[in-house]
Amino acid sequence: MKYLLLCLALALTVCLPAAPALRAQEQETKKKAEETELGRTMEKLNGAWRKLRRQAADPASNVASLELVAIIKAGGEKALTLTPARAADVPAADREEFITDYRKDMKDFLFQIGKLEEAFKAGDNTAAPDLVKKIGDLQKEAHKEFKRPDK
Repeated sequence: MKYLLLCLALALTVCLPAAPALRAQEQETKKKAEETELGRTMEKLNGAWRKLRRQAADPASNVASLELVAIIKAGGEKALTLTPARAADVPAADREEFITDYRKDMKDFLFQIGKLEEAFKAGDNTAAPDLVKKIGDLQKEAHKEFKRPDK
């Protein structure tokens, strides 16, 4: 009996510290399996967007802001050609309309990014923060509608 308890205690000592690491590894593997081309594209776009939001009001950053806008535009144009993973969750009868709505919203996003680009080119850093806010609001609404909820 003592031997059995000793083996159990030893097994728990070895396995318990490893359990959180195994769970984290399983979650990472699951996350990578769920990644899509659209998700990867949006991650790149989002990195540029976060930087752009912070510097939009600064006229000294307009050249850098235009470079970030170019990254965002390229990502948006690529995303326009892709289909959100959530489309697979939509009933087949509604799927085409869902994809059409997604593309319409992406075109609106790109139009607003074009207006932001023009503001930076014109040195209009008073309008840029308002456009950034408007684009951010569009993004939040679109994510509610087209992005799969995080698990």
